[in-house]
Amino acid sequence: MSPERAVPTAPAPLTLSAGAVAVELYPALGGRVGRLRRVSEDGAFDYLVPLAPESFDSAQWQRAGCFPMLPFTNKFKGNQLKWGDEHVEIAPPGSPGWLHGWGHRLAWSVDESSGSHCVMSLLVGESEVWPWTWRAELHFGVDRGGIDMALQVTNLSTRPMPLGLGFHPYFPIGLGAEATVSASSIWHGNPASEGLPVLQRRLDGPLRFALRRHALPRDTFTWFCETDRATARIDYPGTRRYVELSSPEAGYVVVHHRAGESFVCVEPCTHLAGHLTPTAHVAQPGQRVALSMRLELG
Repeated sequence: MSPERAVPTAPAPLTLSAGAVAVELYPALGGRVGRLRRVSEDGAFDYLVPLAPESFDSAQWQRAGCFPMLPFTNKFKGNQLKWGDEHVEIAPPGSPGWLHGWGHRLAWSVDESSGSHCVMSLLVGESEVWPWTWRAELHFGVDRGGIDMALQVTNLSTRPMPLGLGFHPYFPIGLGAEATVSASSIWHGNPASEGLPVLQRRLDGPLRFALRRHALPRDTFTWFCETDRATARIDYPGTRRYVELSSPEAGYVVVHHRAGESFVCVEPCTHLAGHLTPTAHVAQPGQRVALSMRLELG
């Protein structure tokens, strides 16, 4: 085959395992978890929608696996971040923008790796769209009960940097899924806010909902949940399988289902989408900020 007709080769995954739990990581594809499964006498069960690396596009990424969100989550109205006296143009107004930051669109370096543990890093210099320099680390640890992920970002600039962190897992619906998400309130968006949260509704207890494969909602929905400590559980009736999510540093959880798709996202994050403030969401020069997430598999 001539070079001009050569087909790009999909990157090989870095595999971690412990007992029956196996994880596939793709450092070159934004530090993603491409697969999380348990193999038992009952067969194999995927707790995340498996990634197909051979057709990956960082601009139109697959709704699969799990990726880190940094140095912000979601987007900003008009793709503009107001930070003190500054107005940072993340992307041209009216364009789709760089949803969920740049961390999941860049190749990460593998700094350490063993059979059940991996550390990746990413260094990003200041630019017009983000005039700060920062370094990130992703830590993965697999055990017989599940996986731990830790995202750390250090501000390498000489001035304070806005910073928001999150994880974006895609959980399969399968034949059906029932979810419980800790939440004290839900924020909703509207057309004027470009879908970003502006209206708050208080809750008396956790958010509960069910999705059925043959009766999925006709419309896309996104719920911005506020919480004291992010926890969630997704049960798969009929399979005796479940996954429990916990993220103690996260004050918000985004629940998202895209119309026509067989997944639900439950995304722990450190800030309300579209809102980064100098008083609450900041990394001082040299400061490291962290977010962790545990997925316990049943």
